[in-house]
Amino acid sequence: MSKYNDKQIREVFHLLFLERLLKICDPRLFALKGGVNLRFFLGSPRYSEDMDLDIFGGSVETLKKNGYKILEDKSFRRVLKTYGISNLLINDKNKAKHTETTQRFRLRLVNEVGEEFPTKVEFSRRKTKNEVLEFKKELIRPEVIRPYNRSSYLCQHYLFNSAAVQKVRALANRNEIQARDPFDLFYIYSTGKFNANDLKLVDRETKQAALENFMSISFVDYHSQVVEYLEIEQRQTYGDEDYWNAICETLVNLLTEV
Repeated sequence: MSKYNDKQIREVFHLLFLERLLKICDPRLFALKGGVNLRFFLGSPRYSEDMDLDIFGGSVETLKKNGYKILEDKSFRRVLKTYGISNLLINDKNKAKHTETTQRFRLRLVNEVGEEFPTKVEFSRRKTKNEVLEFKKELIRPEVIRPYNRSSYLCQHYLFNSAAVQKVRALANRNEIQARDPFDLFYIYSTGKFNANDLKLVDRETKQAALENFMSISFVDYHSQVVEYLEIEQRQTYGDEDYWNAICETLVNLLTEV
């Protein structure tokens, strides 16, 4: 029986996939974003089901080829087995989305007792780096790497202010509203490394849409979509309804500021 739980199984897969990707591709083409960025680099306690990156060049076909090359590589799969991932079930390649704007690799991680954990790696293709979103090349936090007995490695990732902008836009524009977006935005705010002025790149209409979507999220939604992705010892703190109320009060004020 693996000593790693479902959250860690997804996380170590993301760590190993990203490490391989940056070795076989030009690492300057990628910037990690979303919840994985917040956890790997910015200290968030929340694990993520999926991993998201921006890509700044290269062809759709090259990335598609390299992504499946990693997933199908025998040595990669042997390493995964040491973490209790006995198999990868890759979704139908013919139905996968690989366009000039989005490339998506969906799969299920199978543990030693046959349980399956869905995940995906998604790339958003950016024509230029010139939007004023800031990113930096840094080592992944040792606290994240340590449980897996791996060495850290360098990766470009978005900084706190840019991550906040991305989270507001995600909250405004997702087809399915996700409670993780307000949690992540509140986490960024709570670090003290961000303030309302950092949202100057977000127009008023987007802030309003984000606020309206946020107001539709209940504590029950928050508990099922966020608290379940925390370590057990952290759930008492972050799963308390008072904590949710603090998120609500802070984000209403944040998103209504001009």
